[in-house]
Amino acid sequence: MEYLPFFINLQNKQIVIIGGGNVAERRLRRLLPFKENITLVSPTLTKSLYQLIDLHNIHLLQTKCELDHFKQADLIVIATNDDVINQYVIQNAPSSAWINATHQAEAGNIHFPITIQKGKLQIAISTSGASPILAKRLKKSIEAEIPDHYEQYIDFLFEARQLLKQLNISSSVHQKLLHEIVEKPIYSRKEQQTWIEKVKKTNVKGD
Repeated sequence: MEYLPFFINLQNKQIVIIGGGNVAERRLRRLLPFKENITLVSPTLTKSLYQLIDLHNIHLLQTKCELDHFKQADLIVIATNDDVINQYVIQNAPSSAWINATHQAEAGNIHFPITIQKGKLQIAISTSGASPILAKRLKKSIEAEIPDHYEQYIDFLFEARQLLKQLNISSSVHQKLLHEIVEKPIYSRKEQQTWIEKVKKTNVKGD
């Protein structure tokens, strides 16, 4: 099965995590940016998962999973070691739902890749289940290549792009300036501010 990598905003989407163990906890941690939309369903929970739920005020249904718990879900994470429950959810999930089946990846339609995040920079790594060990090794290699100041530098790139959209300059000048700060990176905040002030003066439409 082929998968298309993409980033998705789950704001206002209903997320249901089914399971109360370590895998459910790992998925919950990944999904915490959307904690207001999460319901976790499980009759039993590990101590650390319960503490995480309590800390972030996650909606908890401490009961056996039933159809009503996930029939309106946009994203369903199946994270139990109960084959009967797992199969029940897969067979009864809404056709429009994204399903992450942690027990059997091919039974679902989405994977959770290993990710690297430095502010606005996000990198996803997946071997489509072939070798999670290799994916983790690749993550370490890539992280070692990313300078500590990259997070602030990318914030500057975003700031510069937003500024250029507001200026009365030609598209060719716009692109030239954007390429300039990528090909010749400016890491010093002071120099970044100098560049921004200089560009603000370049506000004449040209060819």
